Amino acid sequence: MSKESFEQGRAIQSEIFGEEFVKRAWERQTDLTRPFQELLISFCFGEVWSRPNLSRAERSMVTIAQIIALNRPEQLRNHVRGAIANGLTKEKIVEIVIHSFAYVGAPLSVNALATCVDEFQKMGLVEAPKPASGAKS
Repeated sequence: MSKESFEQGRAIQSEIFGEEFVKRAWERQTDLTRPFQELLISFCFGEVWSRPNLSRAERSMVTIAQIIALNRPEQLRNHVRGAIANGLTKEKIVEIVIHSFAYVGAPLSVNALATCVDEFQKMGLVEAPKPASGAKS
């Protein structure tokens, strides 16, 4: 791990997830966990996300599809936000979920869609569903 890859990784991570997210993640580290976080930043973001042959939007698409297949909803939330920052639309993200349905199955895709829509709502990109008429409050 080089200082350059770490600094590049921090910059890319901040551009994708926002400086506040990166700062909070770093502040949660302890002497025990910091080496892992340093490796994550240096390798995943400083080395892999910085490679030239895929755009950040394309990397977001691949990452979202893999996270759906692995059933990691908390990571999906983070990467949905990152994908929007990388230029993907909510429609493209939903299309990734639909495409995943054919390859990883309904249960994972149903959960992924719910997670994505919930995150879109938190971001103000879609309205929360209205209760059905006649539903008890």
